[in-house]
Amino acid sequence: MDDQVHIIIAGDRGKVIKVPCSRKKIRIYAAVSIVILLFLTGTSICSISYFTRQHYSSDEVSKLQRALKISTKQQKELDLKIAKLEKYAAEQAAAFEAEKENLISTAINKLSKRSELIEDIVTSIGIKLPEPETTDNQNSGGLFIEDKGQEQDDLLLKADKYLETVRFLPLGRPVKGTISSPYGRRKDPLNRKAAFHTGVDFKAKRGDKILATADGVVIKAFRNGGYGNYVMIDHGNGYTTSFSHMQKYKVHRGDKVKRGQVIGLVGNTGRSTGPHLHYEVALKGKTVNPYKFMKLAKVK
Repeated sequence: MDDQVHIIIAGDRGKVIKVPCSRKKIRIYAAVSIVILLFLTGTSICSISYFTRQHYSSDEVSKLQRALKISTKQQKELDLKIAKLEKYAAEQAAAFEAEKENLISTAINKLSKRSELIEDIVTSIGIKLPEPETTDNQNSGGLFIEDKGQEQDDLLLKADKYLETVRFLPLGRPVKGTISSPYGRRKDPLNRKAAFHTGVDFKAKRGDKILATADGVVIKAFRNGGYGNYVMIDHGNGYTTSFSHMQKYKVHRGDKVKRGQVIGLVGNTGRSTGPHLHYEVALKGKTVNPYKFMKLAKVK
């Protein structure tokens, strides 16, 4: 059997060319051709896939670059907003600090003026205010460091002492009404003889409220002969106040009272010509004119 294959190629002029080729070579050529074809096909597919991926990656990179530009712009805008907010916060803090200093300064000035007023008032009625405590500076030293808060602290301490003193001073009127009989020499309203009036009489309506004029402790509350229903308060600083001719007293011996507290009602008990309050202020058992205390403050 012939393993040769003759390939006949006819030319245009009738010339015939015979190319002998074995079947084995043909199979080899065919296999090589198929391999080359498969290789070229695989290469083409890989090239197309690579190009596709490259194009996709390029698009993604472009998108990321655009997003990065947007993010950078947004970051700059955010940084600008943060800077503005920080500036605003600093300005607000500075304004708040200035306002606080102004308020403190104003409060200190008012407190200083009120302390001076209290000192003038209390001094005008002959009362000594407590002296500020002093320290012995012997055997001491060190660098001088100004204490900016010391002045405020001293002023507050001074004001506190003044207020503590004033709390127990019988200031203001104990009842609404006009003065019907002042402190001092007068004619007795019943027998018309010369007499010394040890207090102040207030003409008022029956049942009007009578108020304590300072903090203290009730040491007497009873029916006291010509004084009628009677209350005496000890203020703990040598001063006492007493209230007479009451319709009714609303406190009892041993009670602690505050300035402005209702202690009784106006009446006409005891030696009296009509509804009124007989009010006395005494220092160490000796009566003094209540008027100079009454004109200094209103009882609240």
